[in-house]
Amino acid sequence: MKLLAIDIGNTTINFGLSENEKLEKIKIFTEKFKKIPFGNYDAAIISSVVPFATKKIIRQLKVKPIIIDHKNIPIKIKVKNPEQVGSDRLVNAIAAIEIYGAPAVVIDLGTATTFDVVSKKGEYIGGVIAPGIKISAESLSEKTAKLPNIKPEVPKNIIGKNTKEAILSGIFYGHLGLIREVIEKVKGERLKVKNLKVILTGGYAKFFSKHFPDFIVDEDLTLKGLEIIFDKLLVGNI
Repeated sequence: MKLLAIDIGNTTINFGLSENEKLEKIKIFTEKFKKIPFGNYDAAIISSVVPFATKKIIRQLKVKPIIIDHKNIPIKIKVKNPEQVGSDRLVNAIAAIEIYGAPAVVIDLGTATTFDVVSKKGEYIGGVIAPGIKISAESLSEKTAKLPNIKPEVPKNIIGKNTKEAILSGIFYGHLGLIREVIEKVKGERLKVKNLKVILTGGYAKFFSKHFPDFIVDEDLTLKGLEIIFDKLLVGNI
């Protein structure tokens, strides 16, 4: 069976066509989406945080898709308002459990930077949301008179010699400190474990991989999670 997994995010839409453990991927900017890039598939599953894009894609699909939300996802959600948790975050949590094991934290470095925590029992117990790399750069430009809008990249030095370098350094090393502090707090104060699996995913995951050699980098985590969920729903294991 050919499964079309679709991860609809604020910045990009990730399409993954999987068959026999092979995954073919195409990424399209959400605001530029016009047509589904794959035509030959037997089933479809969607995780989305952008309702208007979801409707547009559903109209083009040849099959009725499974749309993931807090009600049909096969994981215990231990938060106050499960309906407020983005489906992509829950999908990532399941992928982390099934592929890498629990306890785990998934750090998704995309439009927002999110931390999603899975307990030793394999339960989703909440997370942290912070402005992402790109949002941080755009906000500085939009909310100030003279600071330029820059393309995020890894700075060469911590001390910037011009405005662009200073902004890059502030955003990058600010995020570096954010990641270290949150993981240490989660590991020591909340989960109280030493062996915690941390998975980096999202468009900016590779920015930080060399600074955290013990972390796992998996840029396809959400697409893999959608495939795992589809298989669970297909066999009624929910």
